[in-house]
Amino acid sequence: MKTTCLSLAACLLLFVPAQLQSAPQDAPDAILAAMKRAADWQLAQPPRHKTDDWTYGALYAGMMALSHVADDLKYHNAMIAMGEAHQWKPARRIYHADDHCVSQTYLELYFQHRDPAMIAPTIERFDYILTNRRTGELNFRIKGNQERWSWCDALFMAPPAWLRLYLATGDKRYLDFMDAEWQATSDYLYDKEEHLYFRDSTYFDRREANGKKIFWSRGNGWVMGGLARVLQMLPPEHPRRSFYIGQFRQMSAKIASLQQGDGLWRASLLDPESYPLKETSGSGFYTFALAWGINRGLLDRAQYEPVVKKAWKGLVDCVNAEGKLEHVQPIGADPKKFDPTHSDVYGVGAFLLAGSEMYRLALTEAPSAAYGNFLPQRKDDFAWENDRIAFRIYGPALERTGEISSGIDVWAKRTRKPVIERWYFEADYHKDHGEGLDFYKVGPSRGCGGTGIAQGGKVYAANNFVTWRILVNGPSRVVFEVGYAPYDVAGVKVQETRKFTLESGSHLNRVETRFVWEGGPGAMDAVAGIVKREGATKPELVSAIPALVGWEPAASGGGHLGSAVIMPGTATLFETTDQAFLQASVKRGEALVYYTGAAWTRSGDFPDRESWMLYLQAFASKLN
Repeated sequence: MKTTCLSLAACLLLFVPAQLQSAPQDAPDAILAAMKRAADWQLAQPPRHKTDDWTYGALYAGMMALSHVADDLKYHNAMIAMGEAHQWKPARRIYHADDHCVSQTYLELYFQHRDPAMIAPTIERFDYILTNRRTGELNFRIKGNQERWSWCDALFMAPPAWLRLYLATGDKRYLDFMDAEWQATSDYLYDKEEHLYFRDSTYFDRREANGKKIFWSRGNGWVMGGLARVLQMLPPEHPRRSFYIGQFRQMSAKIASLQQGDGLWRASLLDPESYPLKETSGSGFYTFALAWGINRGLLDRAQYEPVVKKAWKGLVDCVNAEGKLEHVQPIGADPKKFDPTHSDVYGVGAFLLAGSEMYRLALTEAPSAAYGNFLPQRKDDFAWENDRIAFRIYGPALERTGEISSGIDVWAKRTRKPVIERWYFEADYHKDHGEGLDFYKVGPSRGCGGTGIAQGGKVYAANNFVTWRILVNGPSRVVFEVGYAPYDVAGVKVQETRKFTLESGSHLNRVETRFVWEGGPGAMDAVAGIVKREGATKPELVSAIPALVGWEPAASGGGHLGSAVIMPGTATLFETTDQAFLQASVKRGEALVYYTGAAWTRSGDFPDRESWMLYLQAFASKLN
């Protein structure tokens, strides 16, 4: 396909700006509205640069972040249109980090769709680099230096793409390359006294008017954004994780200390008086990184939340009535004076990244909230939660290790706050530190409400999910859909798609599972089940509700866990040695709708089995 700016613009011009909201600026709905307004304005503008270069790469990172919290697929669809327009190729220069930036978005779309065409050109490019690796100096005055990451901006452009390719393929060479090259750049450009990065080696001996070293705001914003986007996906067991965390915390403390009275940062970090204009691109990346750090428990909330809230207000104040983000310093390598009404795509990308983390932060303050996310750093899990309970299902990377399960896992919470982002980052969720824990074991079973097809006394089930998409992500409910590869049911290939809806305040998901097959019978027996445990009450059909109800002692953390499957309409009990199911006939292409969930006695909601049963009875009565 021939790539033209016009064809991409035509795709983007389809989108119309959203309306202003009247909620406080730091409320979830208001944050999302501000993000949409800025995104819609930008999408309606004709391209100003090559649409596969670093400027647009930063915008696309922000668009992807928006797509995961928005209740509108148009941002996701715009990114699909962009990838197709560029045939999923990185930009032209083989080694230059700027030309790897767009691959971050290709890879994130691949995580959702698992289409090999989306990452094949990136694999080809990065494999060539590994085979023909450059080892030259990082001195910016030496020819060829930009074939390595010799300027600080590069740490946003390339490393997140290399790390994402490792997670997509399992090929550790990409991770090792990213780590080694980041270390080389850090050793060369990171000032260990100021805890900031020089833009490149030409700035080592230069000084501002006040005699201070020159540290460019957006340059360090690129680094902070890159650090967050690397730590976001770095496997918890990585041996050098502490290095990235340490640098992130050092830079966060320094950046927070340089915030100006209006909440933003100036183009020159150590000489703000010489550059009095607001600057939103660097400020956007700082807000993103600091809010990201709070949400993962890396930064102390009491210390940093006032910083990011003040910064977000400053950023939103720079979005005009049309949705244009102003006060963006033009393209350059150092602090400069500029037209305060200037905007550019990378500034909008930073704003959207910031908004996505401010949205997550706002959910922690909501009286009740629901939220979900794909988390590839732990073998492609998809996890979701509300103020009562949390769940997860398993994706393709886990299947690569031989662990096959399309069952549903339960995370037992005893806090009303969102936890999944932080628990995954801390990677210590098998112990209760006061908020709950994961003690539920799924294995190859259906877990708590997983589905399949019953045939000849046996249950056939899909492997791990392959595709996913978020339809609604808070504040009061989360809705997402996952797709599974076809699986064999007595010689017939069945394909399954599940749509989950979890409302705030509820312990039960609404699940709409659609089964499609060719040939074979016109109808099959679909099941949704609960695993049996040794030493636990066997899941039983309670006809008065009707529901399949489980009750078992927690493997750790104390108390008991109640589980349930409610299937409206006519359903019968079906059992195997290790699982119990509710069973109902479904026609080809028809959806099975049921409800499934769990409750922990230590959550404070259900002290005993009787209270869990009463809740299920009331829930079923409401359905009827």
